[in-house]
Amino acid sequence: MNRLAPRPWSLRGRLVRRVVLGASLSWLAGVGLAALVIAHEMSELMDKTLKGSAQLAIDLYGRAENVPAMARSAERIRIVDDEREISGAPWPALTQDGGHDVPGWRVFRLSDRVGNIVVEVGQSDQWRRDELRESVGWLVALTLPVLLAAVVAVRGAVASALRPATRFARTLRDRSAQDLSPVEEGHLPTELASIPQALNGYLDDIRARVDAERQFATNAAHELRTPVAAASGQAQLIAAGLNDETAAERLTGALGRMSHLIDRLLALSRAEAGAAAAGTSDLVRTTQMVIAELDAPVLFDDKDLTALSVPVDPDAFALILRNLLHNAIVHGTGTTQVRLSPAPSLTVTNAVTQGAVFRHGMFDKSATSEGAGVGLAIVARLAEAQGMKIDYAIAESTASVTLRFPPRR
Repeated sequence: MNRLAPRPWSLRGRLVRRVVLGASLSWLAGVGLAALVIAHEMSELMDKTLKGSAQLAIDLYGRAENVPAMARSAERIRIVDDEREISGAPWPALTQDGGHDVPGWRVFRLSDRVGNIVVEVGQSDQWRRDELRESVGWLVALTLPVLLAAVVAVRGAVASALRPATRFARTLRDRSAQDLSPVEEGHLPTELASIPQALNGYLDDIRARVDAERQFATNAAHELRTPVAAASGQAQLIAAGLNDETAAERLTGALGRMSHLIDRLLALSRAEAGAAAAGTSDLVRTTQMVIAELDAPVLFDDKDLTALSVPVDPDAFALILRNLLHNAIVHGTGTTQVRLSPAPSLTVTNAVTQGAVFRHGMFDKSATSEGAGVGLAIVARLAEAQGMKIDYAIAESTASVTLRFPPRR
């Protein structure tokens, strides 16, 4: 069953939606809190109004004026004089002064000092709710445009904030596939700065591999020219039927040197491309395996260590050690020795003739050498890629190469 491709989504759209949602929820919470405050303040104000109306009614009634006519349209009033009701009201009579909540009404009762005149002024709950609803409605009407303006401002702010990222994306889209130069980081925010950094690391790796392939082609064309010409000459002698008993032997030798050179060039290409991966090597076991592959005797002093792990790729270490031992066997005299140290380090030593030197240059070899002159170059590149240090020394006709490994993690 084919999995459905993920739907494309917009970072700007997601940011705008979430910010607007957060702002809307905050606005609703603010309106709700403001409504509670308005309701409390309006209730206190209306209670004061009821109290003032009651006091005014008592004063006017004492002057024998038409008190009921003075009541506001939203208020109802009851006046009781010596327990005789002068004007009625739709709520039951109250017995104590002060504010009271009765079914459907908010009533304030006030009596004169003697207690003969009692005034009750009330406002219906429905009217009070309508007033509160109208106040909150105006609050919403006045603040809603602010919310809408905030939405527009958020869209613009998000688009402006993401403009460096979109510009960076356009730059990548317009780049040629053959362009492996580093990507300009520009003015990206810190949250996105790791993207061009990682991309540049990736491009560096690709560029190194491409350069290694080109260099390998150049090296192969240069170094294979001589052995190919020699092999071709010997093959022509054999094809011509000339009586040369050593022609076949020389052809075999030329092909063998060509095969060896190709192996060394491939190893060099791998080293230049940094192809050795990370890993962990057991120096004791790997060294024993490399020595067992050789045709020459090598003394191995493992310092009675049964295992010694280092953070180095096993294949890379084996290739380094194989090149060092091959150079020591071919260019040295006597028996080659390998010595381990818990430091951790590994030292290859062998006796050499007077005037021997280490040749580190690419294809740098002596006139009598039949090698390719790339052994130490391979060692140097792989060691650098694995974080290893190398010390070379020649003293008292003894050459030594010490590999110092990175500390164990």
